[in-house]
Amino acid sequence: MARETKVIVVPGKRPGKRLMRSRVFGRGFGQSKKETNVELNLVSMIDVFVLLVIFLIQQFSADGDLLFLTDKIKMPEAANYQQLERAPVIQISPDEITLEGMIIATTTEIEGQELWNIPKLEEELRDQKKAFESVRAAGEEFKGDVNIQADVAVPFKILKKVMYSANQAGYFNINFAVLAGGGGGSGSENGNGATEG
Repeated sequence: MARETKVIVVPGKRPGKRLMRSRVFGRGFGQSKKETNVELNLVSMIDVFVLLVIFLIQQFSADGDLLFLTDKIKMPEAANYQQLERAPVIQISPDEITLEGMIIATTTEIEGQELWNIPKLEEELRDQKKAFESVRAAGEEFKGDVNIQADVAVPFKILKKVMYSANQAGYFNINFAVLAGGGGGSGSENGNGATEG
C-alpha cells in the first residue's frame, strides 16, 4: 500500500481554487515577495550636517576666548571702548608677564633691568608673527594687533617695556583690555572691551 506524502508548505493564508483564478484577488497570493534593500542616502544626510555645522559656527560667539580671565589681574574700567578682535594676549599681573598663558618673566626682573625691551617677549612675538605669515590664507595680511591685559596696579615702567617690546617685534596696533563701566560705552555683552593705544 502506497503512502501518500504531503508537501510541507510555508504557513499563512491560502485562497481557495476559485479565488486563485481571480484576476483581482489572485495576484497577491502565490507570488513570492521581492527582497527590497533600502540603502541610506548619505549624501543628503552629510549636506544637512554641513549646513548645521555652518549655522552653529556663525552663531557661536568667541568673545570669551579672546582673553585669559584670571583672578590675579584686576582690569581697569572704561566708559568708551571697542570690541576686541582675536590677537596675541599679553597678561601683566603684579607678579609676572605671560604671553598666551606662557610665563615670559617676573615683574621684579623687568623692573630691575635697564633695557627698554623684554628680549624673551620680543622673540616669542616674532615667532608668532612668522607662524602667522607661514600659514596665512591668500590675501590675508598681518595686522600687527596685540591685546594687553594689565592689572590696574602694574607700574607704567613695566607697561612701557611691554609696549616697546611688542612694537619692536612688529606689533604696532596695541589694544588694552578693559571692563565696561562708567556708562555711555558700547561694546560686548561680557564686559570686555579695548582702547586703542
